[in-house]
Amino acid sequence: MNSQKFMNFMQKNILPVAVKIGEQRHLVALRDAFIGTMPVVMTGSIAVLLNAFLVDVPDQFGLTWITEKFQWFVDINNLIFQGSLAIVSLLFVFSLGSNIAKSYNTERLSGGLIALAAFAISIGKSMTQSFTLDSKLSTDVTNAINKVAGLNTDGNNLLVTINGLLPGNQISSRGYFTAIIIGFFASIIFCKLMNKNWTIKLPDTVPPAIATPFLAIIPGFIALYSVGILTYIFNKVTGELLIDWVYKVLQTPLLGLSQSYLAVLLVAVLTQLFWFFGIHGGNVMAPIMEGVFGVALIANMEAFQAHQPLPYLWTSVSFGSFVWYATLGLLIAIFWQSKNSHYREVAKLGILPVMFNIGEPVIYGLPTVLNPLLFIPFLLAPAVMTTVSYFATSLGLVAPVTQNVTWVMPPVLYGFFATGFDWKAIILSLVDIFLATIIYLPFVKLADREEFEK
Repeated sequence: MNSQKFMNFMQKNILPVAVKIGEQRHLVALRDAFIGTMPVVMTGSIAVLLNAFLVDVPDQFGLTWITEKFQWFVDINNLIFQGSLAIVSLLFVFSLGSNIAKSYNTERLSGGLIALAAFAISIGKSMTQSFTLDSKLSTDVTNAINKVAGLNTDGNNLLVTINGLLPGNQISSRGYFTAIIIGFFASIIFCKLMNKNWTIKLPDTVPPAIATPFLAIIPGFIALYSVGILTYIFNKVTGELLIDWVYKVLQTPLLGLSQSYLAVLLVAVLTQLFWFFGIHGGNVMAPIMEGVFGVALIANMEAFQAHQPLPYLWTSVSFGSFVWYATLGLLIAIFWQSKNSHYREVAKLGILPVMFNIGEPVIYGLPTVLNPLLFIPFLLAPAVMTTVSYFATSLGLVAPVTQNVTWVMPPVLYGFFATGFDWKAIILSLVDIFLATIIYLPFVKLADREEFEK
């Protein structure tokens, strides 16, 4: 009776909130924008993974001849990286504008182009790099350098500024949050004006291919000038570029907060909680998962490619590497101890999909959805796996995730590939599966007793 009251309370208070979140048009557009970049992002990720296999792994074992022999392929992968992950903010903001336009039922191509142009407006046109000098320069040399446009020095440090280009560090993962803010701002203005018919009217005889771009001129003009004015005023008032301020005040602190154990655990539990009610937890949590942890993943991949220290401990792929296959532990417990004929039959049908991280046959067939008997382990197993994996990573026992691995990669291999071929990730994955099995085991036996009593 108590369990039934609990279920009724959850369905009455939690389920409606989850449904509203999952259907909110702007969150759906944000989720679909990340999904839309996947073909290019995944290609870039594969290029980084291949270079890890051809450069970093041979380097660990002194097999540098492998790298030398395949240097031509390493160079090709570097080119693929430059056309994918290195410009990921540009790709994302176009996808975002297109999906916002879709949600407002207006012209998608123009929406994407407006968002892209607005983002380019907001990031300025110069790149500054600081270099520490080995020795102090003389006064004459210092004065001479300061007379050269784009160069500035105090004798100890050299500041180089290049104008007239899109700064590379602004269009990579560093620009994600600005792309989200400016993309929403410009695209919503554009879409609302389009829906209000603030457009240039052309005769019906004009072909649609010509008429459609003309319709977008006035809304696009207002949207881009709104961003331009905002960027100009912000720069004059603060003395900073908008994108630098967003990165410093919003993106860096938020990503820092996301790296805490409690934040990681909360995301894992909430995702499972939504799944328990039959709502796709991945879709509901996608804005957080990709907008925060996904950005951390891209930053780690960029640092890995540049052989720099990894900035983040936990990423979106960390969940897939060490947490989301808790259902495999359930199936192992069923095969091991269960005498429940229904459970065993579903386990036989579901084991192959689960080996490729497709858990829906078990979630809906067993079911675990709205099943009070499995509610506790359904949340507890991923929570424990998250805890063990998080602290194993933070203590340096396992390398942080640096590779974007496809979500259908089988468990154990998933973590191995995602960590750049760290063999200790295999051990951690096996430990996680064992823990999930032990957690589910008493509840599987409880299901046997329930079937016997019936």
